[in-house]
Amino acid sequence: MWFINDLNLKKQARDLGVKFWQTPGFLFIILGFLTIVIMSATYYISRNYDSPEMLITVESLVVVLILVVGNSVISLVEQIIKLNRMKSEFVSVASHQLRTPLSAIRWEAELLLSKFRKEKIGSKQRQSIENINILSGKMTRLVNDLLDVARIDQGWLIIKKMPVNIVAIVEESIAGINAIIRIRHIEVIFKNEKKIPLVFGDPEKLRMVIENLLNNSIKYTANHGKIEIKLVKKSDFVIFSIKDNGVGIPAEQHSRVFDKFFRSDNVVKYQTEGTGLGLYIAKNIIEQLTGKIWFDSVEGLGSIFSFSVPVNRKNKQKKCLADF
Repeated sequence: MWFINDLNLKKQARDLGVKFWQTPGFLFIILGFLTIVIMSATYYISRNYDSPEMLITVESLVVVLILVVGNSVISLVEQIIKLNRMKSEFVSVASHQLRTPLSAIRWEAELLLSKFRKEKIGSKQRQSIENINILSGKMTRLVNDLLDVARIDQGWLIIKKMPVNIVAIVEESIAGINAIIRIRHIEVIFKNEKKIPLVFGDPEKLRMVIENLLNNSIKYTANHGKIEIKLVKKSDFVIFSIKDNGVGIPAEQHSRVFDKFFRSDNVVKYQTEGTGLGLYIAKNIIEQLTGKIWFDSVEGLGSIFSFSVPVNRKNKQKKCLADF
C-alpha cells in the first residue's frame, strides 16, 4: 500500500503544494528511467566498441545525470522541510500571541454579563455581549486546535501516561452537551460492558478525542436522530465506538478523513461549522497512546468511528496477584 501511495503523484503534488513534475516521486521515476536508458546504451557501446575512452565517457555521463537529478530531489525535499518548519513555527507563535487577547475578551464579556444580571439593560445589548462571548469562545477553540496541530507537526505535543477512568470521561462528555441533545431531540445511548478497566493514557487528551467524535456525530445527525456509544474490552485494549444515523461520508473521500482541514463535500448543505482539524488531532493523540483509530461510513446512512487505547498495566498486575 505504501508503494502505491508513493506512485500517486497527483496526491503528492496536492499534499506538498508543488507542480506535478516537481514531486519527489516523479523525479525518482525520471532518475530510474534515465539510469535504465543510459545503462542500456553503455551496454550497447561496450559491446560494439572496444574504445575504453568511450565507455568511461558514457559512465561519467551516467554519474553526472544521477547526481543532477538526485540533487534536485534532495533540494526539493530540503525546501519543503524548511517551509513546513517555518509554517509550523509561525502557526505556533501566532496561536500563542492570539490566546492572550482572546482570553481577555472572554473574561471581559463574562464580567459584563455577570454585572448586568443585576442591572437592567436592553435585550439587544445583552444579546451583543453574549455574541461576543460565544464568538470569542469559538476563536479560542480554533486557536487551540491550530496550536495542537503545530505541536504535532513539530513533535512537541505532550502526552501524559497515567491510569484513566474512560467510562467517567464518556459520561461527563455526554452530560456536557445535554442541552443540545434535548433541543434537537437526539437519542444518545451509552452502553458499556461491566467492569471496564482503567486505561493507560492522558485524561485531558482522551476527553478531547471523545468530545470531538461526539460533537461530530451531533452536528451531522438530523433532529430526532440516534447516537449509540459503546465501550468494550478486547484483549489488552478498551475500544470506544460511536455510531450515528447522520449524513455519512462519501466513499471516494474515505482516504482523506484524517487529513488536516478535510471536510466532506456533503456537509455543506448542513452549514455546520468546523475547521477540519479535529480528526487529524484525534488520530495523532490515539496513535501516540499506542492505540488505533478507524471508521466505517456510508453516505446517507451514517458513520461509526472507533478507537482503541491500552488497558492500564497495573490492572493486569493486580489480576495476576489475585490469581496467585
